[in-house]
Amino acid sequence: MKKGVWLTVAVLMACTVFLFMKLSTEEKVGYVYKEGKPYLDMTIESAAYNSVYSPIDRQLQLVVADNVYTFIENVPVVQINNELVPLAKKDFFIQNNRAFLSASFLKKNEPSYVKMKASYAILKSSEANEAVAQAVSTRQFTREEVMQYMSGLTSPLENAKADTFPSHLPGANRTYRHGFHEGLDWYTYSAGVVVNKETEVYGMGKGKVVRVDHDYKPYKSVEQRNKDLAYCKEVQKTPAYILDRLRGRQVWIQYDNGMQARFAHLNQVDSELNVGDAVTEETLIGYVGNSGTSGEVQKDNTELHLHVDLLINGTLFWKGLSQEDVKHVLISQLNNNE
Repeated sequence: MKKGVWLTVAVLMACTVFLFMKLSTEEKVGYVYKEGKPYLDMTIESAAYNSVYSPIDRQLQLVVADNVYTFIENVPVVQINNELVPLAKKDFFIQNNRAFLSASFLKKNEPSYVKMKASYAILKSSEANEAVAQAVSTRQFTREEVMQYMSGLTSPLENAKADTFPSHLPGANRTYRHGFHEGLDWYTYSAGVVVNKETEVYGMGKGKVVRVDHDYKPYKSVEQRNKDLAYCKEVQKTPAYILDRLRGRQVWIQYDNGMQARFAHLNQVDSELNVGDAVTEETLIGYVGNSGTSGEVQKDNTELHLHVDLLINGTLFWKGLSQEDVKHVLISQLNNNE
């Protein structure tokens, strides 16, 4: 073989080896493998996205182009911009205070995934991304806007009225966990009907199920729950992942008009209800309980009530409203529905 040909072959082989090594390295940068599945470490800074990880809340906010993703440890739902979307438990996990997302989730949900890989581990610089995240997280609504959003909803309990006691209204202090009350309650003494473990809970309006806790695992003991509450005291707030535990067994619904509901403390969920199901105000979703509360771990049948958080595009509906405005909304939109 001529010298020139040998030289050409040698150069091609060298280039092939170089490209192979480069691709192999790029595929491995920032990856970890769990049960054979590749994950990206989203706490590594990149020019392709902006990420903020809170070790206290065990929450990740990820901004890629115009999309904002919010993940919380062990919560099988991701908020993408203003919408709640089901999340496979294996798609997100936290390890050693680093947040990991599966490569398959990113490929499926983020069109710029290829760009993300190419820019991985390059110092980020994106004021635009931060502006997008700020716009999603700070939106508040007027009383009139809230009433318009809630006009299509009914009470989740038949013939029952939402609690308007000042200490039970959204925003009221919850000193035992150094937080505040996020939603609405229905107790026997305030609902106008008997509320117990046989009380049926309905879907409130037209929407889609994004979470059903068929495999709910309660606190194993009073001590385990108290350990979470002690941490709340230490950090002077209720971290997002602990708040989710304290809600107990849950069903989450994304309504057609952008509203969302988190039904909490359920005793049971309907066995035929599944993620992705369409629901209406007549759909049975479960039964009132006390899951996540002190009554559950003490097994004394106390704290039986329904708790429902209502959000508009990811924001608790009452943010920015006065207590009088909140009472007006509840009485006019939920308590007078037939």
